[in-house]
Amino acid sequence: MISRVFTNKNGYITLDSDIFGERKRFSTGKKEDKRLLSWYEKHFDSEYRKLYEKKCKPEQSESFTFKTYGELVLKITAPNRSAFSQKNVTTVFNNLCNFFGEMRIDLIKSTDIMRWQHESGYASKTVLNHRAYMNLIMQTAMNDDIIKKNPVPLVKAPKKISVRKTTVYYELDMKKLISTAKGQFKNYIQLCFFSGLRGSEMIALRWKEDIDFENGIITVSTRIRDGVEDLPKSGRIRHVPMFEQARSALMEQRRRTGLSEFVFLNQSGVRYQTPDTLTVSFKKIAILAGVESGTIHDLRRSFNTLLKQYSYPPDWILDVMGHVNETVNRNHYTGKLDVDMDKLGKISL
Repeated sequence: MISRVFTNKNGYITLDSDIFGERKRFSTGKKEDKRLLSWYEKHFDSEYRKLYEKKCKPEQSESFTFKTYGELVLKITAPNRSAFSQKNVTTVFNNLCNFFGEMRIDLIKSTDIMRWQHESGYASKTVLNHRAYMNLIMQTAMNDDIIKKNPVPLVKAPKKISVRKTTVYYELDMKKLISTAKGQFKNYIQLCFFSGLRGSEMIALRWKEDIDFENGIITVSTRIRDGVEDLPKSGRIRHVPMFEQARSALMEQRRRTGLSEFVFLNQSGVRYQTPDTLTVSFKKIAILAGVESGTIHDLRRSFNTLLKQYSYPPDWILDVMGHVNETVNRNHYTGKLDVDMDKLGKISL
């Protein structure tokens, strides 16, 4: 998307953009001035929109439909998202348009939102996700003076029901799962158990860039979700120490795919597009091993719990896991810790 501020041949500050689809340049009528140039760069979107509405005379702002205005917001906010997130937001927006699409945005009331929440049939979590993007659209419309009030915050959101079942595999179950799995999947499970990588990060591992046997480091620099490759969830690259069990799994995998770019390849000999298929395989292995059926992500929880069980430093664990704070780590990634009560009992008085 083009967003350019420059001075034309007559010395007037000019705004150049294709924000509305067709590329157009508009003079602001202001003579060149460093302070003004800086100001227009900072307020480009709102000032360009004003000039566009004034000079191109589109339909009156108050007659914008939710769909028309929402498409504009979706477009101009796209650079703030990854390709995967933009795809998800587009799906959310299309869902909202099924109900609000043809409504004039200035006529959408609190009761319309209440009716949508009641009639959508979505679970509470899904309604909350959709409300977040609708709030963005309506708040932007209010900032642009298209509507007087944003009705979304005025409507009580459904209560988020958190019934998340998590599974943590302890050492005995770890051994059962690894011994039951065969071939590449055995290497995959073992590496998951002893690196704590997310499934999306596992399938993005490359031999040359990410696996350093000499220094014993696994570099987590990318993830793959629905075929889209981007930065890890934390938005930063991290370096995971290669425990001996992880090294062993990688050495075995090297014999299988060492001449390829990616560490793990699907049955067609190409990289995985999503870790979902591996989760399906994992559930089958869990049944065969006689342990509770969980997900690949549960292996990450198990690794975190194992590190805490063996008293690794909390800050070091956060770095390895790619977590920002201990609250998330403790609430969602730590299972029951067994403590040696005899240690305290041995203190002599």
